[in-house]
Amino acid sequence: MKALLYVFIVAILLAGCSPCKHLAETQEQHDSTLTKVVTQTYYVKDTVRIEIPAQTAERTTADSVSELENDYATSTARINPDGTLYHDLKTKPQDIPKEVETPVQVKDSIVYKDKYKDRVRTVEVERELTWWQRTQMYGFWVALAVIVVGVIVSQRKKIISWLMKKII
Repeated sequence: MKALLYVFIVAILLAGCSPCKHLAETQEQHDSTLTKVVTQTYYVKDTVRIEIPAQTAERTTADSVSELENDYATSTARINPDGTLYHDLKTKPQDIPKEVETPVQVKDSIVYKDKYKDRVRTVEVERELTWWQRTQMYGFWVALAVIVVGVIVSQRKKIISWLMKKII
């Protein structure tokens, strides 16, 4: 067990640590936008009023009966003293409701903004890592692997018996 403690202390010393150094960072960013305009047309039923203008019609005839006909009119008929029939037709000025489909246009614009497209990032490093710093970074993983292999080899009997108990 003491050997494991010594191996662990050596691994910590090999890994080492250095003070935190912040690198100077400059960043340029280019945003791109895409605007899409969507136009939709739909029809709504609407009521329109149609104005009928005033009309006048008259007729004189030798017959005893005369007819003038209109859907929106008033008619007056009379017999003149000379025996002729006078017929008068006058329409009433009014509005007639009529259903029509009115087109309605809806314009909608959608803006797509991609803030990561064409992103340029420049990081300035004040100096390169030294040989010892690179060795420490790589050496940590090597030391960790050596410790794990050493513990497994030295404690293989206990590990195997423990595994057998768990399996059985």
